[in-house]
Amino acid sequence: MKLYHFPASPNSRRVQLTAAYLGITFDEQQVVDITKGEQKTPEYLALNPNGLTPTLVDGDLVLWESRAIAQYLAAKKPEAGLLGRNETERADIARWQCWDVGHLMPYMFTLVWEVLVKSMLKLGAPDQPAVDRAYEQVGRCLGVLDACLTGRQYLVGGSLTLADLTVAASFTYAEALKLPVGDFPQVKDWFGRIQALEAWKATQP
Repeated sequence: MKLYHFPASPNSRRVQLTAAYLGITFDEQQVVDITKGEQKTPEYLALNPNGLTPTLVDGDLVLWESRAIAQYLAAKKPEAGLLGRNETERADIARWQCWDVGHLMPYMFTLVWEVLVKSMLKLGAPDQPAVDRAYEQVGRCLGVLDACLTGRQYLVGGSLTLADLTVAASFTYAEALKLPVGDFPQVKDWFGRIQALEAWKATQP
């Protein structure tokens, strides 16, 4: 298997985190440097027409979208339990993955771009109204997470699943962005459990 990725990307990390937790190693990992436009080369667009990372190549399979790749990797080691133990848990995991991509990640992407990337690449000042809106919406998402984690250690069932790894990867830059995770005790405890994983430590950008 070959993984095309950008090391600073939470989406790329989502795949690497899943692989690390499962003990899956890639035969090759190739950095696609988006700061140099490498994601827009004809060669890469032939693999991923969206011009985004990550992309997984496994034999004849070319797979993009980090959550789909994570599911594919988890299916290689079903005994790890990341895909859930029954239909109810599998549906719940899918629900959280959809929630992450539809509710949380768009605003996290705005914050990473406006607060961190623009400064790093000297692209000018942040769009403050967009930043304010994103912080507001991420706060709302933290409230949803906090309520759903009440009385449980993980998002689905009683053990770690792809739901946890998916959502946690979106919080890769929580500290750098000064997100108010500490204001939400259930989220703080949950995120602490994820951060204690060796796979999390091994995939820190």
